[in-house]
Amino acid sequence: MNVTLRQLRAFTGVYRTRSITRAARELGITQSAASLLIQQLESQLGVKLFDRSTRSVQPTLAADEAFHAAERMLSDALGLSRRMRDLAQARAGRVVFLASAGAASALMPSVLAKFRAAHPDIEIDMRDVAADDLVPRLGATDAEFAIGSVEGEFADMTIETLTRGRLSAIGRRTADFSARRALTWDELAQSPTIAMRRETRIRMQIDQALGAQGKRLDPTYEVTLINTALAMTAQGLGLAILPATMLPADQFPTLIARPLVRPAITRPVSLLQRQGRTLSPAAQAFVATARTVLAGP
Repeated sequence: MNVTLRQLRAFTGVYRTRSITRAARELGITQSAASLLIQQLESQLGVKLFDRSTRSVQPTLAADEAFHAAERMLSDALGLSRRMRDLAQARAGRVVFLASAGAASALMPSVLAKFRAAHPDIEIDMRDVAADDLVPRLGATDAEFAIGSVEGEFADMTIETLTRGRLSAIGRRTADFSARRALTWDELAQSPTIAMRRETRIRMQIDQALGAQGKRLDPTYEVTLINTALAMTAQGLGLAILPATMLPADQFPTLIARPLVRPAITRPVSLLQRQGRTLSPAAQAFVATARTVLAGP
């Protein structure tokens, strides 16, 4: 039995108006078309829904039983249609994504604020993870995409660079440090420094770049988390060695970044997606916002 929405609309229209003519007018169809839809529905249900005469159309007991169920079905169908339309137009839905700890702390707040202002009814589930966990977690969870720093190519993944950050010395906003336009790595070695641990990707990149020029980084402190390095720097324990994009100005207003040169090292912040997977409309809207915000002025 394949009852159609057109049949249910014709049935509820006739039931309410007690007139095939008026119901047909409301539905925007001919009287004969409305009558045919009722006949088809009666045939499929195996019951008579209306007693017809030349002057009136009277619902049967079966019609009384069927009316409320038909209205619920039509309401559910209308609700589904509206929900799908809202999803398609990014007015509803849910965005699930991964962000590296550094990107989640320094970059995502501004993206989230702009997206929330434009899409207040979309639920956001951001999961902050270590940068090295982005790729394996993206392949193993329900997250639609990931944002963070990765290097190389990965099977079944597409990588799009959203922004790049210069490796910088981050220090307190003193007169001497503020006056510096840049620091060389040799100059940096004359001050206490705070670097990421050797097993982190950012440290591997630094050690490789410096090693190619016969240089070596010997930091005073090594940490695992970016925010730990920034908090230590804010207390005057040393200069943090991080991409300038990883300095959240609102959280650390006393700190500033000065680019490191000779060599200059940049680090990307990228969007990762699984190949062959279509992002939901809500996720597409979020990615578009991230591209705009992270591209800068």
